[in-house]
Amino acid sequence: MTSYTPPPTPDEQQDTDRTDEVLALLEDDYSRAILEALHADPRPARGLVEACDASRATIYRRLDRLEDAGLVDSWLSYDADGHHRTVFEATLDAVTVGLDGDGIGVTVTTDDAAADGSVAGD
Repeated sequence: MTSYTPPPTPDEQQDTDRTDEVLALLEDDYSRAILEALHADPRPARGLVEACDASRATIYRRLDRLEDAGLVDSWLSYDADGHHRTVFEATLDAVTVGLDGDGIGVTVTTDDAAADGSVAGD
């Protein structure tokens, strides 16, 4: 008797990709440092360079990945003198990792999702 596992459906593959993406981000020291710093206080990337002791390039690469994953949000802040900068804020509220018959799954709850009761990921 042989067993056969059908290939994942597009939805299943997307869930697997999201799980892998979130776990990889949380495994990364710089990504965790950025999330911790932004959880304490929204700030521009320059403030993260200092808080995380990392290069600007490293901070921007991680911010791009964290934003794509929905764990960080950004907006433009305007000073009275007309200067503007992008300010980043962590939206991550909780990450739950579970194991079931389909494998490992990750549920990400963001501040926005917590407000309306929805959950992203899985």
